[in-house]
Amino acid sequence: MIICICNRINEKAAAEAVQAGARSPRAVLAHHGCKFNCGKCRCAMGEFIADALDKNPEDSELIAAE
Repeated sequence: MIICICNRINEKAAAEAVQAGARSPRAVLAHHGCKFNCGKCRCAMGEFIADALDKNPEDSELIAAE
């Protein structure tokens, strides 16, 4: 499923970014060399990141909010 239509980021690409250390929607896009365009994907991408980190709690760490 596509999460960010503007930058063509799907769940697989977002998961790769999270595994590489991305912990925010902005970091997921930056991992792929993108920036927010319309921003409508922020909430969905944030939920995806939270779900991915819940599935692998040993990969998560505390970070400051954006």
